[in-house]
Parts: sequence; C-alpha cells; structure tokens
Amino acid sequence: MFHKIIFKIGYFLKRPSVLHYYKQFQKTQYKPYDWQKEKQEKQLKKLINFVSKNVPYYIKLFKTHNINSGNIKTIKDLEKIPILTKQTIKQNWQDFIPKNINKIKYLNGSTGGSTGTPLKYRMSKKDYEKGVALLYRGWGYGDYRLGDKVAVIAGSSLIPFIKSEIKKNIQDFILNFRHYSSFNMSEENLFKYFNNINRWKPNFLRGYASSIYFFAKFIQNKNLKLKFHPNAIFTTSEKLLKKQRILIELIFRTRVFDEYGVNDGGISGHECSAHNGMHVDTERAIMETVNKNGKQIINRQGKLLATSLYNYALPFIRYDTGDLGIVVNKKCVCRKKSFLIKNVSGRVTDFLKLNNVTIGSPVLTGLMGKSDIEQYQIIQIGSSSIIIKIIEGDDYNKKRDEEYIRKSFYSHVGKIDIVFKYLDLIFMIGADKHKFIINKINKK
Repeated sequence: MFHKIIFKIGYFLKRPSVLHYYKQFQKTQYKPYDWQKEKQEKQLKKLINFVSKNVPYYIKLFKTHNINSGNIKTIKDLEKIPILTKQTIKQNWQDFIPKNINKIKYLNGSTGGSTGTPLKYRMSKKDYEKGVALLYRGWGYGDYRLGDKVAVIAGSSLIPFIKSEIKKNIQDFILNFRHYSSFNMSEENLFKYFNNINRWKPNFLRGYASSIYFFAKFIQNKNLKLKFHPNAIFTTSEKLLKKQRILIELIFRTRVFDEYGVNDGGISGHECSAHNGMHVDTERAIMETVNKNGKQIINRQGKLLATSLYNYALPFIRYDTGDLGIVVNKKCVCRKKSFLIKNVSGRVTDFLKLNNVTIGSPVLTGLMGKSDIEQYQIIQIGSSSIIIKIIEGDDYNKKRDEEYIRKSFYSHVGKIDIVFKYLDLIFMIGADKHKFIINKINKK
C-alpha cells in the first residue's frame, strides 16, 4: 500500500496527465468499437488539419499528390496518403519540423527499429503520456496495479537513460521498479540478477522476450530454486516464440502476457488473459494492415502502418513499422471491444555471445540507434569478433561514431575485435524482414 501511494504521488507531482489518461482508458477499453473508431477519426481530422498548415513535408506532399486535406476524414481515407518510411523522414528531416515547434512540448527519442534501420525522432509530451498510461493499462490485463513491484530485464529502450545515479534510484523507488541490464548477461551477472530478484520477490517481470527466455534457461540449467512466483510476466520488443513462452511459464510458474509496441509510431497492443492475440490500443494511434498496394485489409497478413494521432512534434502518418501482422475483428471473451493483432513477424534475430557474455538484439538496436546510420548489420564471426556493416547517414562521423560503438561494446563485454565495413547496399534475407543480427558460431 505504501508504494502504491508513493507511485501515485510521484506521478501527480511530475506527470499528472498519466494518471488522468489511465483512469480514462480503463473505461474506454470497454466502449463499442464503432465508438472507439469515431474518436480516432475525430482526432485524425484535427491532425490532418494541423499538418496541412504547419508541416512543410505534408504541405508539399498533399500538393504533389493533389490531396485535399478536407477529404481525409475516416480511417479508410488514409489510403489516399502515400506510405511513410524511415528513409523519407531522414531525407526530409527539416521539412518534418512544424512551423510552431517552439510552442510544442516534446521529448527526443531514438530507435534501432525491427529492420536494422535506426531513426531519431521527436515525441510530444501528450503523446508520450498517453503511451505510458496505455502501457499500465495493458499490464492490467495481467492483474498489474499501479505501484506493484516490477523487475525489468532489458536494455536502453526499456530502461530510461538518466545521467544521475541518484535520480535513477529515486525514480525506480517511486515506480517500484528494479532494472537489470540485458547488455551484459554473463554467468556472473545472471547469478547476481537471480539472487537479487529472488530476495526482492517482484509481483511482475517485464523485458525483452529473448532476455527473459535466456534468464529462464539459465535458472533451469543451473537448477536454481525460485522462492517466489510472479503474478505474470510481460514480454516485449521481439516476437515471442512458442518454445520461449513454454519454458518461461514452466520456470516461473505463471502466465506470459505478450506486448507489441512501436513507440515512434504510437501503436501498441497487449495480450489479455484469453491469450488469443493482443488487443490493439485505439486511444493513441491508428493501426492499419495493408497489402502490397497499400490498401487496407482485415483478417489477412499485411504490412503494419502507424498513424500517431497526438504526436504533433513529428507527425507519423501511415508510417511503415517494418513489421507484418494480422489484425482480426473477432470478439474476445474478455469483453474488450478493440480488434486483435496476431502473428506479428519481422523481429526474430540471433543472440550474440562475446567473451561468454550474451547480448540480445533489442539491446543492439538501442545502441545503433544513437548514430546517424541508414542501415546496419552485425555479424558474429568468432568468440570475440564481429563485423558491423553500415550504410552511413549524412551526419555519421566515422571517427566519432566508431569510437562510441567500440566503447559501448568494450564496457559491457570486454575487449573484442570489431571490423567496420561501409556499404551502399546490405543484402536482404527473406521477403518480410531484414536480418540485422547474425551469429555464425553460436546457435541457440
């Protein structure tokens, strides 16, 4: 009870809107889908009106394609707008800055993406706060309540970067979180993680699917005994494989609730207790599934697009996430009215194991997302050697960025041999994904 009070006081003082949205979203999830769709389309019209007057890229785009902004009123009308890619944003960065950017409160973010194509972006404060509220609501499908203990096993994309260790510890105390880095999952650290988590006895675990799976496998192989069983485990950032779910649930004797999220595009989905897909959140963004011609489809696999309804700082409209999925309009027994997303693909990658330290792909996407890189591929060729293939961005600096990447690896896995190769094209594997982490010596 003490931590629940501290949690709410902390948000009330720092970001009161999160609590407001959370309370609001607890109700809207049970509203009829037509009601949810009407709210989305109302906000969509406001967004289109804004970009048609304030964002140079969209002003030019609408003119070039003879698009009347007044005719974009429904989700179906989005088909009139060309699909947006990361490359387009990077090539037209200045044109994506709204004329009134100085009046918009925003945060800076970066992503390595699910396809090895990094992107730096801006996120309006309102959009960010809605995203946090939706995350907490999604955890609620696994019975999470604000202020419950949560152990997070992940990298920088889930662990916020805070320069001051004191501020970080204060934030973790307020949220009742503990963080365990997946950038250095050596045997020594895994024993430390296990002992600490076993003593703390968190109500929930959350992290990269591969990291929690690797941790569960470590517990199994070392025949370690857990003194607690979490109420649920939340996996995210990667496709959760069936074998991973089975082992995690076996070791921790609880249920896994999978998540899907694209923070830059604003779309998200959360698995409920029926475990029949992930409920698509409608309060922050519009998720489309489209065929190869960009036409919307339902109940069939298609490319996932995101339209962030509240991110006026960098409007993402029909943003290509790089993922494939199936959105179905089947009713769920849990009484939530939103559509379900299933069979998300495009995020399956290898581990790297360097100097006996295992690193999952989400950690590496976070690292590579800090530099201006058009695309990359990391290949492990020895126990302590990798090749990093890079297509440079305009602001990429070989001396500066190579030094940053080397130091990041050295600080977590020790000295390794890194060879940088600069290319104009990186070979694509398969029709639906770019395999950007390849381990040629350690197969799991």
